[in-house]
Amino acid sequence: MAKTKSAYFCQSCGFETPKWLGKCPACGQWNTFVEEVIEKANMAVPEWKPATSSLQRSNKPVPVSEIVYSEEDRLITPDKELNR
Repeated sequence: MAKTKSAYFCQSCGFETPKWLGKCPACGQWNTFVEEVIEKANMAVPEWKPATSSLQRSNKPVPVSEIVYSEEDRLITPDKELNR
């Protein structure tokens, strides 16, 4: 459950602040702030959907010897450490 939030409003001019103030910075009146509870509209929580791909994949394990792969060309760089 979400924490309720409150704001303070000046009774003289309607200035809003998240914390209580003794003097209103807008109209200069003293002790005119009253606390009001602010309720946010309940935002609809999106329904969780698993990521899908256009390719249908098998969820069954496959032996390593049956995996199809192709050899890729490697990029040669001037840095020997990157070429390892």
